[in-house]
Amino acid sequence: MMRFVRRVLAPLTAPISRRVRSRIDARYVTKADHRRDIKDALWEVQMLRREVVSLRNEVDRLRKTAKASAAPAPARDPRVAEAHRLATETADALDKVLQNEVRVWQAIDDLSARVPVAEQVRHIEHAEHVG
Repeated sequence: MMRFVRRVLAPLTAPISRRVRSRIDARYVTKADHRRDIKDALWEVQMLRREVVSLRNEVDRLRKTAKASAAPAPARDPRVAEAHRLATETADALDKVLQNEVRVWQAIDDLSARVPVAEQVRHIEHAEHVG
């Protein structure tokens, strides 16, 4: 019986097992490809870090330029000074509101990324049945 398995069945099953192994291996990334992907991602992060540093420097330079050139001349009319003060306070408040809105949307995106898709679908279906 063992001779039969070795002589007849082994040569028949070898191509099948090779096909199965190659199909399974095709689903996975090789170590070399994985290392290359990690190196590419690291390179991109380093490039983005350099860009962020250069953008921060540019923003600082522009702020200094804007502060130096936009130094308000003392107003002779108190109504003009009051209007300028109110406009500045309004701009600062609106800037904070917009920053908070961005933070809210970032938190929503973060939460939606954490919630599994099936649970999102369940909530949508529940809302459709209720509404």
